[in-house]
Amino acid sequence: MSQAPMSRSRTAPALIGAALLLSACATQTSTTVFVPVVTPTPPSSLTPQPIMLFNQTKDGRKLFTLDAEFPYCDVETGKVIVVPRWYVTDFASVPWYGQAFIDPQGPTARAAIIHDWLYTIGEPGKREEADQIFLRAMLKYGVQPFQANVAFKAVRLGGEKGYGLPTDWRFIDPKRQDFTQPAPFAKPRAGMVRYLPRCQGFNALIQTGWRAYPIKTAPVNVPPPVVVTKTPLDQVKEKLPFGGDKKR
Repeated sequence: MSQAPMSRSRTAPALIGAALLLSACATQTSTTVFVPVVTPTPPSSLTPQPIMLFNQTKDGRKLFTLDAEFPYCDVETGKVIVVPRWYVTDFASVPWYGQAFIDPQGPTARAAIIHDWLYTIGEPGKREEADQIFLRAMLKYGVQPFQANVAFKAVRLGGEKGYGLPTDWRFIDPKRQDFTQPAPFAKPRAGMVRYLPRCQGFNALIQTGWRAYPIKTAPVNVPPPVVVTKTPLDQVKEKLPFGGDKKR
């Protein structure tokens, strides 16, 4: 009969201890937020290196593409011309008798890419201007005057057939060469995207990260934040030998 008071005497400290433990615990809330990883947009390149497309040719000629936007400014006209990334070029705007001076890895190629782009757009009445820009670009990039004049005369004599061809409007990602990418934008009517008299401020403009053709990024599906709330009772259970999520 004397065991009941003893049982109550043992239970009371346990209840008091549990009460003190509960009072010492506060409700805890933790939130897990998922941050998407976005691939950075490649910057424009003033000195692009054409990337050869393997197993792809056009009329027996090798094809090349760009992995970055290529801006150029013609001092004489003040026209800013920007060749978009993934644009496919074969230097075909320069007839075969002038292509002997076109080195895909050399400075002549940069001028030829600009010329190809202007020919691809095919702005009415601007072919001669495109050829003049080609000549000035070659000289700017260090091509010897004799070689530059030979290539210039070649496009003046035989470049008309390649001006404004619809089949030249092509884009290929060098990392996925088996697929022809859809055009990133509608074909423009003119090659100029901006006018800067005597190209003043052109380099500063490029350094700001300006892009003529912003890249559209696919929407990223981010899961909602995960919120976990623990009450004082949950915290007490975790401290017990068999409480909480512990396996028995």
